[in-house]
Amino acid sequence: MSSPAPDYLHLLRVELARLGAVDPDHLNKSIPHIEGWTVSNVIGHTGWVARYATQAIAATPDAPPSRSDVPEPPPGHEVIAWYDEGQKALLAAVESADPEHICPTFTGPQPVRWWQRRLAHEASIHRWDAYAATGSPDAIDPNQARDAIDEVFEVFASVRMQFDVLGGAGETLHFHATDIDDGEWLVTLGADGIEWSHEHAKADVAARGPVSDLLLMLWGRIPPSRLELFGDATLLDRWQGASAF
Repeated sequence: MSSPAPDYLHLLRVELARLGAVDPDHLNKSIPHIEGWTVSNVIGHTGWVARYATQAIAATPDAPPSRSDVPEPPPGHEVIAWYDEGQKALLAAVESADPEHICPTFTGPQPVRWWQRRLAHEASIHRWDAYAATGSPDAIDPNQARDAIDEVFEVFASVRMQFDVLGGAGETLHFHATDIDDGEWLVTLGADGIEWSHEHAKADVAARGPVSDLLLMLWGRIPPSRLELFGDATLLDRWQGASAF
């Protein structure tokens, strides 16, 4: 039996609040896995995304918001209040919108519930980023992480993967989450796309570990070596090198 879909609105509220609770004294700390970024950059970026998504949710597909219309984050400690203002406006917009209202997204017109999912996963990854600057961040909720892995294959592999860099020619990847009952994925790499399914099968490389760690590896947050690997692990290095997530 497959897991139920996460409560995206609840997860969005929780993860935005956790990111907003970052110690202001940590704003200048570096994000170890994102070169040139600090905690301040993570908070500012997430506040920017919140503002853009708020505009998109209120828009129609034929009149999408312009990225240039969204203000850039302020410097210094002002970014915290700026972030808080943006995330409150976003939550108000998401909670009041019809989930079936069709609005613009970077994948084309989608219902508002598409943004609910995307923003919940966005907030969880960036909360993890911010807390990674000061220690060992809490894992992402397992049911959420499972759904976020599906989103990687459904959405990001088609719009953000550099397939010329990946050089797929039928190689297969198998991912096995060790802490949930229905967490297996089989991915086949093609020259200009991927095929994927939930199944157990022998592959050119297999990666086993907690579902949060599998997600973080796919997003380039942790190295493949943090997982239990079998087979050609260079395929996972290629994935990380070609993904522009």
